[in-house]
Amino acid sequence: MKAILPIKKTIKKTALTAPETTDRFSVRDQDAAPGSSTATHTLERALGVLKAFRGSPKPLAHAELVRRTGYSKASISRVAATLVALGYLDRAPDGVRFQIGVRGLRIGHRYLSNSPITRQAKPLMQALADEHNMSIGLAVANQLDMIYIEYCNSSSIATLRLGVGRTVPMELSAIGRTYVWMQSPTHRQRLLFNILKKIGSHGPAVVAKMEEAFEDLERYGYCIAAGEYQRDTFAVSVPVFLGDPPVPMALNCSAVSYMPDVENIRKVLVPSLQNAAEKLKIALSSVDSALF
Repeated sequence: MKAILPIKKTIKKTALTAPETTDRFSVRDQDAAPGSSTATHTLERALGVLKAFRGSPKPLAHAELVRRTGYSKASISRVAATLVALGYLDRAPDGVRFQIGVRGLRIGHRYLSNSPITRQAKPLMQALADEHNMSIGLAVANQLDMIYIEYCNSSSIATLRLGVGRTVPMELSAIGRTYVWMQSPTHRQRLLFNILKKIGSHGPAVVAKMEEAFEDLERYGYCIAAGEYQRDTFAVSVPVFLGDPPVPMALNCSAVSYMPDVENIRKVLVPSLQNAAEKLKIALSSVDSALF
């Protein structure tokens, strides 16, 4: 990261304390909460299991679902069996792992077909992807991840194994760091605190990287992440607020590259991304953001 950023920085150490208010952005859903109904907990667990797939078609084993959700083995067994019976999950061909079922896919497809964002964003983003021979993504927050609600590849780019519905961690991605930077100081601290809890001993170093990105966003309006989420790749991200009232999102471009061209990023890619963000903002300025 240091080698490709255009400035040398001295990072201020941020003292992160536990949020004073009840934390809505916990890394893992809890198996129980006082005062809530059993039906509500069952639904929360079911949604938590579906979220654990992170938009990927790759089957997951029982143990991996336990790891990703934090639920007990017994809870995963019960919830997964129910989701299979309802058609939201299927057994993988090996008969052991689980994968998203037809009904689970229908939910996502229905959202995409009805979303005013994807209708407006796709043509603009596809043109940008083809022009620069890159992948272009638009993402919103999903707990401590960013989920792509639109994603376009140029016809000739090597795949980055991402797409609509896939998630990337806030702390390791340019698009996630941009989103965290866009938040109010209180909300930003809450997110950073939970990222520290999630990562553990490596948390301070990761947060320091995020703070470097925040400084770039303050000075230049964009940030870069290289080789952190996927090896030999880089991504550039800019903020965007869409709808009425405005909803914070982030737009990025990414490609496979061992050594990103910093000059091209600053003079070509960033202005193109910022121009696309402004066009999206204008196009969706009168759209009720509750429809997103």
